[in-house]
Amino acid sequence: MHGVGNDFIIIDPGEVEEADLPELARKVCDRHFGVGADGLLVPASSEVADLKMVYLNSDGSSSEMCGNGLRCLARYARDFEIVESDTLTVETGAGVKKVVLYDDGSSRVDMGAPVFDSEVKLHDFTFLRVSMGNPHAVAFLGSEAEVEALDLRTVGPQVEKDPLFPERTNVEFAYPRCSHEVRMRIWERGAGETLASGSGSCAVAVAAIRRGLAESSVQVALDGGIVKVEWTGEEDPVYMRGPATYVCEGEFYNEANSEPVV
Repeated sequence: MHGVGNDFIIIDPGEVEEADLPELARKVCDRHFGVGADGLLVPASSEVADLKMVYLNSDGSSSEMCGNGLRCLARYARDFEIVESDTLTVETGAGVKKVVLYDDGSSRVDMGAPVFDSEVKLHDFTFLRVSMGNPHAVAFLGSEAEVEALDLRTVGPQVEKDPLFPERTNVEFAYPRCSHEVRMRIWERGAGETLASGSGSCAVAVAAIRRGLAESSVQVALDGGIVKVEWTGEEDPVYMRGPATYVCEGEFYNEANSEPVV
């Protein structure tokens, strides 16, 4: 499945009860020798919500939160009757999130309130640190042309792995097109450059609102499409709406014995 180009492999929990999930994520997410995806999702059981989101990046590392993945997981869980309601709660590493599913395949997620940290200057950019349950470093550039021309594959890893971020960070570069639309690109922690990021979109939107560069609601234009973010400010929750789309269904084979793994 994908959410505006941010793509995921979703596996039934019964298929991977004893699997080494980090190793499986690295194999199945490989775009040359596996299926190819930004991350691996498993809808697990939860004692505090309707289900739990287990999420691993393509490099096998875990992440507290993934907004696009959350929308995909929720639609999958409803469509495959893991849950019955169009309104459900999902346990994540960043707390329990509420998701409302719509008939057009989109969903609206209560992402919780953002947490802001101080600005920092790194590699000739000024970043505002924002937590959406996972860490983000947001930089606003002087023009949209600068955003498009940025060598993200060079500067992204430098910021992601800077000693200032001991747990690494997601990195966003953005430009406000107008008061209700922002263009952004992202270097995602553990996955590299991706076409979209739900939590990254929220981080950029709230950073733009906080700096007076935009007003709610904000359309965030990503390489893979558009998501809509609403935030009234202060300690209020951030709401994100966007699509969750199926791509294909299949089996992944263990290269050692050619038996289907998932």
